[in-house]
Amino acid sequence: MKVDDYLNITQKILAQRGKEYGDFNRLHQQIAKRFSLALGQEITPYQAARLLMELKLARLDMGWKQDSLIDLIGYASIAGALADD
Repeated sequence: MKVDDYLNITQKILAQRGKEYGDFNRLHQQIAKRFSLALGQEITPYQAARLLMELKLARLDMGWKQDSLIDLIGYASIAGALADD
């Protein structure tokens, strides 16, 4: 696949997930709260997105899966948007 193909697929998935789960900012606030409780320290929504990126990187370390890479691109996009807030 070409770079544009990965970006287009990721954009479609993010739009679909937005319809399913709502606003990514609100969702990552909830994820950050849960991570904070589990770790016993405050985690920001941006950090939550970064941790999810690390999950996808760990999965890629275990073997190539195209959907893990696409998810990684999505979480990186979300992390960028959250960092801008």
